[in-house]
Formats: sequence, structure tokens, C-alpha cells
Amino acid sequence: MGAEVTRTQPKVLMIGAHRLVLDNVRVLLTTMGYQCLIGSSLKKALVLLEKEKPDAAVVDVQVLVSSQAEILLALHKVFLRLPGRAVVLTREEEDSQLPVLDAYYLPKVPVDLIFQELLPCLDLLLHRNIVPRQALDSARLVFDSSLQPSPAGVRSAPLVDHRLLYECGDVMVDLWLEPHRDSNRIKLVGQILHEVKSGSLLPCSPVVLQSKLEPMEATTTNELGEFCLDFDPHPHLRLEIGVRKNHWVSVELPDSSDAFRESN
Repeated sequence: MGAEVTRTQPKVLMIGAHRLVLDNVRVLLTTMGYQCLIGSSLKKALVLLEKEKPDAAVVDVQVLVSSQAEILLALHKVFLRLPGRAVVLTREEEDSQLPVLDAYYLPKVPVDLIFQELLPCLDLLLHRNIVPRQALDSARLVFDSSLQPSPAGVRSAPLVDHRLLYECGDVMVDLWLEPHRDSNRIKLVGQILHEVKSGSLLPCSPVVLQSKLEPMEATTTNELGEFCLDFDPHPHLRLEIGVRKNHWVSVELPDSSDAFRESN
């Protein structure tokens, strides 16, 4: 009997730092038969995400006070685990502070309308699946500098810097990989390009370095579509880039451990 009760009570992870908002959401959810898990910081929320395996998440943007890279990395982990089952609480004065959230196409509920709109929104997410799944298209490799022949008469030498160009529809991803000379880390510099006539990309695109198991590093593009990441050599890495609302591009990277071995 107890197991059946547990299954009928969806777990909702509330991620937020404002005490009044946390209390309001907790009272509302528990009154309506939900189990409410409180993560007052992103770090605590990630622990609860692993331990409790919630059915949905409610994110108050006021908790997002770390660096943008740390915020993006943490939220990407939440949204990967709960695709189409996260709600963002917004305030009018803060609504434009995190444009990268547009890439996730998340429902938004104003903080001052929590009691009117949050439960209907959660009900739609959990039971009616109203949010379309994120489109994730694989990019095609069209240029790899390591495959280019050496000029005639030049003695062969190991390649250190590595340039790659990928294509996905009207989007091009230009990458430059460079091993650090004084450490075993890899520097990745990239730029997102597209045909202007095809429609604009997000002004601030999230870029997440993903291993087979979890996101490792994250950053955002500038107004020119440029970005930079530093990371340790690792097999089976890919970039996931939010180029438009609900539209992501996946870029498979070469084995970065090979690049490091060649530079030594």
C-alpha cells in the first residue's frame, strides 16, 4: 500500500535561494499531494537530483548567482535528467538575465503568479507532455587538418594544433584544438557560423562539453558566436550547442588524449 502511495505522489525538485519563494512552493506542492524536495543552491540540487530522482523541477532564476559557466553546467545536468519536465520561475526585472535558457525552451511562471499558474503548468508537464523534446542534430565533419597531406619536401612531424570544421544544415562550427605546452590540458577555441538569410541564431548560445556519462565543462558564445573551453584529455567527447530555441547541434570531437600524446 505504501509503495502505491509513493507512486501517486510525483517528486518535484525546487531549486531556489529565496526563502519566501521556497516556502510558498513547498506549501503549495505538499497541499496538492506532491513531494517537494528543496535544493537551496545548485550544488544541493544536484545531490538531490542523483539521490531522489525527482519527476520534475522548478527553478527560481534568483538562485542562479554563480558564474554563467557554472550555472549552465549545473542546469544542463538537471535538464538532461528531466527533459521537458522543468519550469522556470521568473521576475520581470530578471527575465533577460539568462538568455541561454531560451535554448532549453522552458515554460516560465512569474513568481507573483505561483499560486495561480505553477500547478497547472506542472500538471501539463507531467501528464500531458506539452513541451516538445529538444531537437539534437549531429553535425557532419567537412574538414580535418590532421588529414591534410604535408607539403612536398617538408619532413613529417606530429601535428599539435588541430583545426576542424563541421556542418549541420545552415550552421557551421569552426574549431581549433591546441594542447597546452605546460600542462596536459587542451584549449578549444570555436565559432558558430550560419547563413544570415536562414534566420538568426540565439544571441548567447550555450556550449556544453559532454562525455559519455555527464557534462564536463560549459560556456556561452559572445555576440560573434565565439567561445573558448579548457579541458583535460578524455575519450568520447562531444559538444552540444544550443543554436536556436529547442534546437541543438551535436559535434563529435576527436580523441583529445591522442592530441596530448602527439604534443609531447
